[in-house]
Amino acid sequence: MVNVDDEEIRQGLWWLCRTFTAVSELGSMTLGAAASGVPQPVASRRIAGLEKRFGARLFDRSGRGVSLTPFGQDMLASAKRLVDLADTMLLDADRARLRPVSLAVPRSCTTRDLAVLTASAKSGGFSIDIHPAPPARRLDDLSSRRVRAALQAVPEADGTWVVELGCAHRMALAGPVRLAALRRARSRIAGAGPELSGKRLRLLVEDDVSHVRGRLRRAAEVAGLLPHQVVMDSSDPAAVAGVLGEGDLLLCSAAEAKELGLEWSPLIEPELKRGYVLAATSNDDAAVLSEFSDEIADCLAGVPAGTRGEDVLAGAPGENVPAGTPVGGGSK
Repeated sequence: MVNVDDEEIRQGLWWLCRTFTAVSELGSMTLGAAASGVPQPVASRRIAGLEKRFGARLFDRSGRGVSLTPFGQDMLASAKRLVDLADTMLLDADRARLRPVSLAVPRSCTTRDLAVLTASAKSGGFSIDIHPAPPARRLDDLSSRRVRAALQAVPEADGTWVVELGCAHRMALAGPVRLAALRRARSRIAGAGPELSGKRLRLLVEDDVSHVRGRLRRAAEVAGLLPHQVVMDSSDPAAVAGVLGEGDLLLCSAAEAKELGLEWSPLIEPELKRGYVLAATSNDDAAVLSEFSDEIADCLAGVPAGTRGEDVLAGAPGENVPAGTPVGGGSK
């Protein structure tokens, strides 16, 4: 009696058919078993199970080997199709598993940090395809499934990682900046550093999100700035050109200021931070990518939410300025 039921046959039909085709091609149960990678008794049990399920013999057995019965000859073509289809499916599965996960990231991420993230993932058997893009594009690409995952811009309170924002200038600033220092004044405000009265604060495309742009505009209004003093330029090069050519300030992270060769100081009134979360089209992608949280934090030049960012500030230009000293004096 063969110990193979109908459910086992349905679940393992591909393996049974692979053994059936191998035995038929080689004319030997022993050789067919070896080609299938199973012991000869297992191959014999598989063939017997198929014969029981189909209700007819597939092979005539003799001392010199086995040969197909007329019924076996009729069944061989469909068995080969099933084996070929299963092999193709396994190949497709391998390709799909090895296909890189497309990840949309901020354009501010440096090539080196992204390379470290990619290399770390690869060493863990996981491939990442990087797609730098501004916030709105990252959101759109994820929702339309042009990418499988994205680092989305969110309010600081909702972020997994946060990035402290400050002000960058072509000259060294005297210390942390208050937005009121940009308010127009009839006379120069006493203090070290460049004259900021009447200057604009320019935003990078990465900060063209309501929770940064809107909060900054409200704070500027309270501080007495004119509407045109908070500027959302058409591009990052245009924003940086305003800093270099007109002496304006640039809202950015310490890492971005360093990359641009600008001097940086924290913005303390108001305090602003970017927030980021990892969003993905599947839980599997999200789970795997979350294993590289430290590398993602480095790419963002940020820190995990709820932690302090002293290490970000430590490498910022002007680090020898005593903390708490606002540029342009106190607000009036």
